[in-house]
Amino acid sequence: MLYTTSIRNKEEEKEINSLVGSRYNVIDMFYRKIGAIGCSRMEVLEYSKLFNGIMDRRKQAVFANIALRPNGIIVVVNIRLSDYSWVIPYHYLSIFKTDILVIHGQGEFLKLKITGDQNKKFIAKVLKLKNEQSSQDYYG
Repeated sequence: MLYTTSIRNKEEEKEINSLVGSRYNVIDMFYRKIGAIGCSRMEVLEYSKLFNGIMDRRKQAVFANIALRPNGIIVVVNIRLSDYSWVIPYHYLSIFKTDILVIHGQGEFLKLKITGDQNKKFIAKVLKLKNEQSSQDYYG
């Protein structure tokens, strides 16, 4: 699902929280040792049909970053002064990293430019949390 999150909407926020869980707080980050819950921004290289409507309005490079949630991730795409959040629960998430980072979810994708070891630890953390979540669902 793609949401416009530039302006706060309580209905959309409830929907997002039901899909991927509520935001981590300071206690989770420090005492439960979750650590960083966001990554540095990456340039969007290619995108699927879901993003056609919002990408048509751009006149310059588009950047995205990823935020962790307990049951998934949110990919936030920044276009001019607007933020669009793509919500992906872990059971729909697939990540491929070669020279670029490719995020797939629910039949849609984003290809992001990565330089060197950019966000390497964060991507490893996302994959670890995804594996933990899927093993809990599968075995009990």
